[in-house]
Amino acid sequence: MFTGLLAKLILAIVFGATIGLERAGSNQGPSEIGGIRTFSLIALIGALVGIFFTNNFSSLGLLTAAGFLILLISYYVISTSHTKDFGLTSEMSVVITFLIGLLLVLDIIPLQIIIVIFVILMLILSLKSKTNQFVNGISRSELQSFISYAIIALVVYPFLPDISYKLKDLPFLPELLQSFNVDLGRFNTLDLINPRKIWMVVVLITGIDVFGYVLGRVVGNKNGFALTSFMAGFVSSTSTTQSLAQKSKKTNFVNHLVGAAVLANLASFFQIFLLVGPLNPKWLVFISPSIVLMILTAGLISVIFLKKKEPDKKEKEKETKPGQIFSLMPALKFACLLIVIKIVTKVCLILFGQSGFVISSIIASFAGIDAILVNLADMAGNTITFRFAFITFLLVNATNLLSKTIYSYLQGNKNFALKFLVSALLIAAMSAIWLIFI
Repeated sequence: MFTGLLAKLILAIVFGATIGLERAGSNQGPSEIGGIRTFSLIALIGALVGIFFTNNFSSLGLLTAAGFLILLISYYVISTSHTKDFGLTSEMSVVITFLIGLLLVLDIIPLQIIIVIFVILMLILSLKSKTNQFVNGISRSELQSFISYAIIALVVYPFLPDISYKLKDLPFLPELLQSFNVDLGRFNTLDLINPRKIWMVVVLITGIDVFGYVLGRVVGNKNGFALTSFMAGFVSSTSTTQSLAQKSKKTNFVNHLVGAAVLANLASFFQIFLLVGPLNPKWLVFISPSIVLMILTAGLISVIFLKKKEPDKKEKEKETKPGQIFSLMPALKFACLLIVIKIVTKVCLILFGQSGFVISSIIASFAGIDAILVNLADMAGNTITFRFAFITFLLVNATNLLSKTIYSYLQGNKNFALKFLVSALLIAAMSAIWLIFI
């Protein structure tokens, strides 16, 4: 028992010393609490309080803990009165360090959980410089955008009904049609809309914009040409490709532009995980090898083109307007488009079978594949098989890539369009390889 207790005391001191080491090297201000020795002692005090409690000296344990808390509060009040710095990061890290030492001795939670708490604390403390840099650059309009997204994702979404409304559920419609001796027949159970699933699409689309913005701010180097194209690809790979195609008319750096365009489309492939995963994780596992092949192929192609020529350092991407993190209206329009596509494709499936569904999906892919992907994820394993949904995905993805080539040919340099066409064909061919194994 003595050996186990000694090990816990040593472990508490090690944890405290590690936290203190991070605090000592984090450019502390004058109001922040010491380093290795201070935090080692704090963890040790927590462990001693735990020993008092486990050995029926509860009064002494409570007295020690209360004295520690009073000392910490007094230090905070005195230091903030002089520095006017009311931050609580160091004080909260002191409290958690004390609790880590206490929990190590009390054995009320597993050691693995205590280690997780320690690692999370170290991670949060180590992100200080990055978070300060990020927060200091946030404008009021950007803050309003974050709040707006929080309302979209955390306030509106949970309260929407998770019910699939069918054609027969429309008020007065069945009675009205019956008065004209019209029978809905096969269309009686046609799914029209599921409010929560549709709003999830809005949350995902706007969330991709927010995630791309935050990632760009944290990583930095937002003016990097390839990085800018990659980040823009999360918002719209089609728009990014067209923008790069237009630039190809004004510069000789066509290879680099093609590489950036492929990189933007690579970013859109990552979106497949974000769009399909929450809706149909089983189908996502089914098609994941194909997506990975697409990502690897696009990555290799982009590296080849980007290394052929250096980017034109005189040319810069247009900066995004300050505070314009995401736009709700395009997401709502996309949701409306999704509803229309879902209804049209399901009607085609009822009237013409699977061939009609494929044709309607291919036509819709000229406007983008996100809505079709969500539709496929919703239907795969229910209305249609995983394999048929996968084949449809391959066809609409290939059509979408080729449509970008057509747009590039009309708006950009013909050399750019030709090289992008070759890239698109290679990506589409590699994505179809997985079909052989299923």
